[in-house]
Amino acid sequence: MDRNRTLIGVLLGIVVCLLVWTVAGGGPRLVRAYGTGDESPLGSINVSGSSAIRVKPDRVTVTFGIENFSESPRAAREDNARLSKQVLSAIRALGVADKDVATACFNLQPEYDNYTSRRIIVGYWARNTIAVTLRDVAQMESLLVTALESGATAVDGIEFSVTNLRPLRDQAREQAVKAALEKARDMAGAAGLSIGTVTGISENSYNYGYYGFYGGNRQWANVQNVVQDLANEGAITLEDGSIALGEIVVKAEVGVTATLVPAH
Repeated sequence: MDRNRTLIGVLLGIVVCLLVWTVAGGGPRLVRAYGTGDESPLGSINVSGSSAIRVKPDRVTVTFGIENFSESPRAAREDNARLSKQVLSAIRALGVADKDVATACFNLQPEYDNYTSRRIIVGYWARNTIAVTLRDVAQMESLLVTALESGATAVDGIEFSVTNLRPLRDQAREQAVKAALEKARDMAGAAGLSIGTVTGISENSYNYGYYGFYGGNRQWANVQNVVQDLANEGAITLEDGSIALGEIVVKAEVGVTATLVPAH
């Protein structure tokens, strides 16, 4: 029994000595390892990056208007249907698939006599708007001439686009992120600091769509952070020099937030 008490006393004495030694500074100290991403942040940086990829369009949508006037709504509608069939038949003869031809808008509205105080209807305007998509942009001039010669009365719009938009969008986004990180490193270096951990990435979104005549048809496709348009420098010229295809610009913009750490 005395032996056990003696052993316990010895162990307690050792523990007390260790505690006193640690408090006095003789014990092991915690050392923080410094390395990439491990430094104590000195603040944060928020930058933006953008990218623009220019490509030749490989698809074009042309919108035609077919308009006529008649004394009665029935006559206006029937005459417009006849003209529209002529135009559609001529377009299909060029080899354009049915899935690439669609009615974008149809209007039937009265025309009033403006020379009397009474609202007297003198006839009716009928207008059919047809959107045609060409998978071969070289056919555009032939399409314009054919449609107008067969009965179309106006060209309401020409819209160029690309079919492989998704990989171009991904490429533009990746380049935008790289541009933002490069900017962040340069700005931090100018301040005698380094970039630590990326804490946030955001992207701006754009909409790309087609507005039909009079705003009657609105077909929207949400493409996230991309906008397609004709480059300012681009013109439209075909091989004979009359029309030149410009470039589609696929743009991406992102924002990046990162921590600032001491320079290495």
